[in-house]
Amino acid sequence: MRLCVVAIVLAIVLASGHAPAWAQAGWYLIPSFQLTEVFDDNIFGSTSGQRSDFISRFSPGLQAGYRSQPLTLLASTSFDAEVFANNPQQNDAMRGKHAGMNFKYLQILPLTLGLDVAYTETRSLSTLTPILTPDVPANTLEFGRRRTTFLSASPSVAYEFTPLTSGTSGYSYTNTTLEGGTTNTGQQARLGLSHRFTPLDTGTFDYRLNVFEDSTSSTTTFHALTVGWRRQLTPQTTVSVQAGPRFSGGTVSPDFNALLAHEFKMFDQRARASLGYSRSEGFVIGQAGSVKIESVTGSIGVQPLQLLQMSLGGSFTRLSGGTSSDTTAYGVTAEASYQILRWLTARASYRFGLQDQNTGDIRHNVFSLSLAASYPIRIDQ
Repeated sequence: MRLCVVAIVLAIVLASGHAPAWAQAGWYLIPSFQLTEVFDDNIFGSTSGQRSDFISRFSPGLQAGYRSQPLTLLASTSFDAEVFANNPQQNDAMRGKHAGMNFKYLQILPLTLGLDVAYTETRSLSTLTPILTPDVPANTLEFGRRRTTFLSASPSVAYEFTPLTSGTSGYSYTNTTLEGGTTNTGQQARLGLSHRFTPLDTGTFDYRLNVFEDSTSSTTTFHALTVGWRRQLTPQTTVSVQAGPRFSGGTVSPDFNALLAHEFKMFDQRARASLGYSRSEGFVIGQAGSVKIESVTGSIGVQPLQLLQMSLGGSFTRLSGGTSSDTTAYGVTAEASYQILRWLTARASYRFGLQDQNTGDIRHNVFSLSLAASYPIRIDQ
């Protein structure tokens, strides 16, 4: 609890300052600092003889660049220092390193440009989860506290041909390493076209080319063509489906993605729930070869108070192929965040994971409390 006391004192001291001007366009320095207290019941991701610990994490960071409504160009860097209560040999002043760049030119003209670059070095694969997007075909499994690096770059272009028709294109490059495992590289090129047929119906067409390579000289290439439909069933309910063939190594497999989203009232506030299902192909960080991926995800989010947000999510993922044999992963997450000031946020989270595999099941519970401050400073005045 010593970290929470420090965090409260820091909040009181900082609260005496004035709130920054977020809406003004200009050049900014954005220093940030996050204090986190973690309880981890399986710090090494073991199948037996699990060891638990309380971990204090200090995460200073800095962003710099230009931000405005039409144009954003920000570079960022941060690191994590960790102190273990019961396993001091794990203490590390540079446990994690993070760097990134975000560029976005919003749609004032019909053309929209974007670029995201991210680099992470960590010994906890769970820290990679927030940056794994549908455009990044990397998946994580429990491998204990091993040094892992993750590098990705994703440029994108969107163009509005007419008010009803738009096109997108993009490319993503991903490189990952795992201590004692293989190095993986994934490349994806994609083209998409969407057209709004009615106020309630939108059709889509997408093409993806993926190439997966690893340090064992294994290479997998697949092409996927999908046709989709998004329908506004009611003012509160939307359903979307994308499906088509995926061609890989002379075989044809289904590529499928479906999402059902619904908005409703909870605590007299608007809430949102979603349920999704997907089948595709990707790779597992640190393992050779590609894997078939089947997943089911569900989430619900609500804002019971103006500054309080809460969410609950669950996932089921089955991986088959590659060197991971057949692995099934179950996950549950619960999060709450409260915005104390415009630049100061308190967060609490719980994460449960169960990894069902031939070598033994891995169960993992992680609780965390954090206080995050981010204070933009205008430097061009």
